[in-house]
Amino acid sequence: MSQIELFRNKSSSYTIEDQIAGDDGRIYIVGERIAAGGNAVVHECNERLSGDSYAVKFQVELRQRRRERFQREVELLREFDDPHIIRFVATGTVPGTRTERIRQGGRSIPKKRGGSEELPFVILMKASENLAEHARTPKQIPPATYLAQFLGLSKALVKINEKALHRDIKPENILVVGSAWAISDFGLCDLHEGGPDLSRVDEKIGPVQWMSPEAFNKNLGCADSIDQTSDVFQLASVFWYAACGRHPTGIVRDTDWCGPAELFPIMERALLHNCQNRFQTSAEFSAALESAIIR
Repeated sequence: MSQIELFRNKSSSYTIEDQIAGDDGRIYIVGERIAAGGNAVVHECNERLSGDSYAVKFQVELRQRRRERFQREVELLREFDDPHIIRFVATGTVPGTRTERIRQGGRSIPKKRGGSEELPFVILMKASENLAEHARTPKQIPPATYLAQFLGLSKALVKINEKALHRDIKPENILVVGSAWAISDFGLCDLHEGGPDLSRVDEKIGPVQWMSPEAFNKNLGCADSIDQTSDVFQLASVFWYAACGRHPTGIVRDTDWCGPAELFPIMERALLHNCQNRFQTSAEFSAALESAIIR
């Protein structure tokens, strides 16, 4: 076995063995980094016997609240079986030695901290890219492709909303896995049952550029509540981006919409500023989409 470094940021990292054991009894070999965020890093990994390729997400922000969020995400992922929700494969922990880099004489000097910490991880199906990358390709996504994905994702959101509010739907969290677009990253979910909201009162909840109006207003100190209408707004924003290549900022008009005309009234309602005037549940939103797409 050899070692691999998981970078939290430029000044901090964890060193782990490159072979990790999942709770499915299989051994996975950790490879190159795919992505990184504020709380976790994602690397490619390969199952040792078959060579099958997956993605492994390591939680590297280890404060208690972050650990609890990660565990909640894993528990949710275990419960889903839908091609439009990223598929859970295995989970586990691995010992990691933390290294801090300090500035000394104009140089960055690595300094290992004593002992090791258990880093939780989850192994998932590997995506080829996320929707933010996919939609930036020179060729616009054709309706024949995105309409089926819209319907599948809206139905997946119904399943998610039966258990939780996602609260972090954005193009980067919609992954292209084979022929399906799949919702991922459940770290900001708020469960309907099974535990309190792990967010701080003053914490910004949601994807900054894709927040619903009520999520923005809550950050301003307003007493707005976040419910399914917020998830609907975020998913509709992603749909608009996939069809039009731009964000639906402001009051949308039919002349702004690049997709099939019969979908515009649905998009318009899902994106209304006042959440009371939107579809009140993801099931209602999905049913309206299905009625328009499958005529």
